[in-house]
Amino acid sequence: MSDTNFTIRPIELFKVLSDPTRLKIFQILFKKEARCVGELVEILDQPQPTISRHLNHLKKLGILSCVRDGTWMWYEVADDLPDWCQDILDITYEQTSLDTDLNMAKLA
Repeated sequence: MSDTNFTIRPIELFKVLSDPTRLKIFQILFKKEARCVGELVEILDQPQPTISRHLNHLKKLGILSCVRDGTWMWYEVADDLPDWCQDILDITYEQTSLDTDLNMAKLA
């Protein structure tokens, strides 16, 4: 991973991930599986404009990349994140997954 041409500051990363919907999108995409907007709309049960707006925030910051395939846009976590950012995202994913597992165990 390279730190060149990446101007994100930690405060911006924390701000963008502080929104619950963006955090959920990040969790879904962190598994390195590209998803289209329609799939995210279905998974998150939110309107398409809402999901598109949140994806745009993540993309503008550089956390997500996207590829157009005809009329479809496929989003995934960017693979050229600087090491410090990747470390924070790794920890965030692990912790939020652990929190989800603990909450599910409480319901059982």
